[in-house]
Amino acid sequence: MWAAPNGNLAEDASRDLTRRALALAEETANWRILFDFRRSKLTHDVLALNRQAELLSQHGLPAIARTAMLCRHRSTDFQFWERVLTLRGLAAATFTDGEAAIGWLQVPPRSDDTPPLGAATAAPQPVDLAAVKRQLRQFAEERRHAPREEVLAEFRELMEYLQAQAGFLGVDALRGLEQQLRDADA
Repeated sequence: MWAAPNGNLAEDASRDLTRRALALAEETANWRILFDFRRSKLTHDVLALNRQAELLSQHGLPAIARTAMLCRHRSTDFQFWERVLTLRGLAAATFTDGEAAIGWLQVPPRSDDTPPLGAATAAPQPVDLAAVKRQLRQFAEERRHAPREEVLAEFRELMEYLQAQAGFLGVDALRGLEQQLRDADA
């Protein structure tokens, strides 16, 4: 389900859009909802996002539901939206990259037949973190003389992708990093 308004979006229009998306999700039993606000401007940012989070949490979404918010720039307003929903037990995430948002939404739902993440099923394959680090180092070296704006955009995209993958594993990567920084300062 992809809801993508354009232009100024008043709070009542945002509320109507949310209700229509929820009704369509329920009708089609497709509980993957993407609110794409990259081409719109919420005329009451924080208030509209807060009310949308309230609508979503009050709707009684099934456990398999995943809701993503796509925005032009990461902001505390959108992060607050995500935090409100996740604290209420809903799978919600904000993105600035469409592919990352869609990838996160496509994570298959868990059912009673599917063991939870981290459950022992088969012997896990060892991950070659050294190889991943080498590839990242090679990428950085190749981008050494690229324009700074391009490099920042590419690393932002990489960070969003890593956050999405951490979310897939049930890990809040930013909270873990913040904790590490606090522990280092102590």
